Amino acid sequence: MFKLPLINAVIFVLLLAGCTSKPREVSASIPLVSASQTKPTEKEIPSQYWSLLSNPQQSSLEHEKYKIELEALYISALGTPCRELKITDETENVEKRVACEIPFINANNEADKAWFMEKQIIESSAYIEL
Repeated sequence: MFKLPLINAVIFVLLLAGCTSKPREVSASIPLVSASQTKPTEKEIPSQYWSLLSNPQQSSLEHEKYKIELEALYISALGTPCRELKITDETENVEKRVACEIPFINANNEADKAWFMEKQIIESSAYIEL
């Protein structure tokens, strides 16, 4: 006669204990993405622009051929500083590109870093019909 309420009470206490204990803490022992040690294959930006790209207060770059606006500096998923560039040419065509400061090991086997133009992201204004 007392077995059913006792069993219900035990189940209730076990459920309550399961819901109140915190989950185990997990920490990664290795990084999910490893950075390359070789020099990137992307186009290297001339060194005269590196300090301007690194400066968070800088909002534009002077260039003889293009009008270049700089978006806010951010940290990429790989942990490198990056900026989106809005590049307008003489015919008013606007192209958005991303530049990142990427560390690598140079030819002298020393740690180095430089700003590179990332590969272009293709944008399309056409709709896809399924």
